[in-house]
Formats: sequence, structure tokens, C-alpha cells
Amino acid sequence: MLNIIILTVLFSAATVVSILLLGSRAIIGGDMTPARIVTLVFSWQFILGAVFAFTARLVFVVLNNAVYKVPSLSASSTSITTLITTMSLIFVVIANYIFLHERLTPQQIIGSTIIILGVLVISMKV
Repeated sequence: MLNIIILTVLFSAATVVSILLLGSRAIIGGDMTPARIVTLVFSWQFILGAVFAFTARLVFVVLNNAVYKVPSLSASSTSITTLITTMSLIFVVIANYIFLHERLTPQQIIGSTIIILGVLVISMKV
């Protein structure tokens, strides 16, 4: 169970960093012309963000394997892993609030709470 928690934290961290790197106003603002897209793809933020996104995918596979090894969860390990990794979205919203100065709406707060409760309910079977 501890390895599942650690892998979930690693997945969340990689996802948050990836999205933070590509969510700055300097990157997402303005028109996305073909020339700007090419420039973006070769920028350090995009390349580093892609590395973190790839890392998150690798951690997802390892996490899925860890969930699969739990006998009571093996029949639906990928679905459960997908639900567990949705926790990263909560951390993305929080990180965007802190680092990108985006504001949280009451709907986002309620949605985040529902996600946390859902993951806790799913995890109780572990």
C-alpha cells in the first residue's frame, strides 16, 4: 500500500510540474500561429514539460502494476489506477493557484473535494 501512495505522489508531482511549465501566460497567451507552435515545441519549457509528462506516463504504468498485484483490485487495476491518478488534478489546480495566480471557483473547490472523497472510497478496498 505504501508503494501505491508513493507512486501516486510521484505521478502527481510529475503531472503538476509538466502543466506548470506549459501553463504560464507567456506561453498560452497570443495567437498560436504555425511559427509560434514550432518555436514553442523547441523551447526549454516545452521540452522539460514533455519530459515530466513522459515521466508521469511511466509512473502510471508502474502504479498500475502495483495496483494489479493487489488480488482484490487486479480485475480492474487500470480503472482504479486512473481514478487514483485523478488526484493529480487537484494538485494541479492548487499549484496553478499558487504559482500562476489563477483563482479557484466554488465549483472547482467542490469538484476537488468530490474527487478526494471518491479516491478515498476506492482506496478503502486496498
